[in-house]
Amino acid sequence: MKDQLRRGLIVPLLVAVLAFGAFLRMPGSENVRAVQILSLIGVGMGLGVALAHIKILLGMKSDQK
Repeated sequence: MKDQLRRGLIVPLLVAVLAFGAFLRMPGSENVRAVQILSLIGVGMGLGVALAHIKILLGMKSDQK
């Protein structure tokens, strides 16, 4: 189960990095478009899922001691 959680941690982090990279490459930060908002939502969702996985992994680690 621990390996599945580690693998599940990589995908949301990759999504967050790709979405944030796409957001940074978009020109014109003065006009916020729907695509930029969706990109930021994707970053937030990816990081949220990754943080949830980290919390579970740390909880498992403390239960083993």
